[in-house]
Amino acid sequence: MIFLGDLIDRGPRSPLVLDLVASTLDRYPGSSLILGNHDFYLRALLPEDLAPEDAVNWMDWGGVATVSAYSSRPVPDFKGIAADIRGTFPGHADLLDNALTYRQIGRYCFVHAGIRPGVALAEQTDYDLRWIRAGFLDHVDPFDHIVVHGHTITNSLRPEVYDNRIALDTAAYRTGRLSAAVIRHDRLSHFVCTRLMPSGEVAMEDWPA
Repeated sequence: MIFLGDLIDRGPRSPLVLDLVASTLDRYPGSSLILGNHDFYLRALLPEDLAPEDAVNWMDWGGVATVSAYSSRPVPDFKGIAADIRGTFPGHADLLDNALTYRQIGRYCFVHAGIRPGVALAEQTDYDLRWIRAGFLDHVDPFDHIVVHGHTITNSLRPEVYDNRIALDTAAYRTGRLSAAVIRHDRLSHFVCTRLMPSGEVAMEDWPA
């Protein structure tokens, strides 16, 4: 299992999401979490390294919901909030500290946002791997690997396959559709997507690649 990041900031259950991911990584050895740009802010908060400008951006982009789920302290008491998180959810710091910026398996490269064309994987900047859009999404030539990424919501709200990349962000926070690519024997097999039922239950569907 490879999680492509941005686990937090879209509602009141971010701590439970991190618990679920941590337990999944433990259950399936060899699994990985790729750090997303939203997750980066939480990782920086815990050791009290969150820059003031990053704190402002994070709160504007959903961070208030996350810190409110962790602590009853008011924003911007980030020092107190960080202490509450470290005390109540000590494993979350380890989870985020151990997250990767990318992972390459066979002919696939798993990243959060994408890669900078013309730059070797080992030389990519953390910022580009977590934030890039322009220059990556409009790049039509082959990369050294097929890039599997999230970060940018697909226009179709379904997984999208291109010659050089596979886009998996299907806006789960507002569509109820969380998407995964199933890769077998170094080839894309199919997708597994959730569907939110009227009853509130979540169904699983296989979609062809």
